[in-house]
Order: sequence, then C-alpha cells, then structure tokens
Amino acid sequence: MVKQKAIAQIYSDWEESYNKVSRLLQAMQSCCPEIICDFRVVPYYDGYLVVRDCSKFDKVFWAFSAYVEAFKYYKPFVSVDDTYLYGKYGGVFLIRVAQDSNSDILPLAFAIVESETTESWSFFLTKLR
Repeated sequence: MVKQKAIAQIYSDWEESYNKVSRLLQAMQSCCPEIICDFRVVPYYDGYLVVRDCSKFDKVFWAFSAYVEAFKYYKPFVSVDDTYLYGKYGGVFLIRVAQDSNSDILPLAFAIVESETTESWSFFLTKLR
C-alpha cells in the first residue's frame, strides 16, 4: 500500500493518468500535426443508467507519419504483435513493425485496446491503409 501511494504521489494515480491521454495526444498533434491518432471513448454506465458527462476509455491508436513514410524503403512485410497490460485497468498493447535489409526494426503504429477482439484488431489494422 505504501509503495502504491508513493508511486501515485510521484506519477499520479490511474484515473488521472487515463484522463490525461486525450490531452497528451492533442499536445502531440499540436507540436507535430503529421501524427496520426484516434482516441475513442464509450459512454459510462452505472448499472443500466448512462452517467452524464462521463465517458470510459475504449481504445487509442497513434502512428508517426515519418515512420509510415520511411516504410516505403523497407521490406514489404509487416509484423504485428500484442502484449497484455497488467495493472488496475489492464488492456492490450498492439504494435505494427517493419524490418529493413539490415534487420533493423521500424515501429509503424501503436494502439492500446480494451481486449483482443476482432473489432479491436480491425480498428488497429485498418488505420494506415
């Protein structure tokens, strides 16, 4: 408990961190307008009632257009992977990468989704067509 309170004091708590995601993406886009991102929320329900002026994180996608542009000079092969996020809220972190002829890896796109579903993978894989 003491460790969790210390971490919350230094880095803020989980709720505050998730609330900062949309502002972080807006700041990134204001500095670098070529960043591609999509942040989605869903209505928050308390039982069967929608809580007014409250939403729940659903998924986020981001990619740097410079990396997408660099992909033109890489092997025409893309690899995707995922890893589960552990902690209070969980989720799945998705990444799409390419590899050049020297076997160097270029990260192309990233996403954090609620769970590994067909809809989540579709959201992630259709963003950079």
